[in-house]
Amino acid sequence: MTTNTNKYNREYYEENKEKERKRKRDYMRKHRKENPEIHRKKSRDAKTRLRNKLYKMYGDTCTMCGFSDKRALTLDHIKNNGAEERKEMGPRGPWYRAVGEYLPDDYRILCMNCQFIARVEANRQNQW
Repeated sequence: MTTNTNKYNREYYEENKEKERKRKRDYMRKHRKENPEIHRKKSRDAKTRLRNKLYKMYGDTCTMCGFSDKRALTLDHIKNNGAEERKEMGPRGPWYRAVGEYLPDDYRILCMNCQFIARVEANRQNQW
């Protein structure tokens, strides 16, 4: 019985995909508005899990100086293409890409001091 129900639900969803996506989007907007703290906490927790995956893959110390306080560590784009990646993939897109596949030629972990030093050395200090 459950198999038939699941099959029916899948078929219904495929036939009404846009309608169901809109319904879910509307529900989530309403739910976020009514419960903002729950969603902020979920977002913070998801970001923490993502950062921890990055540290496992790329290390949890600055590649340049060895600084290890995680509050100041960031994901650095070695090829200086961070702005383009964020524009294309969204603010966390590069993080998801870095976690999805180990790309040591594209990403590294730097502390904020080394991040700014690298930016100045690459003449990118006025990119904003």
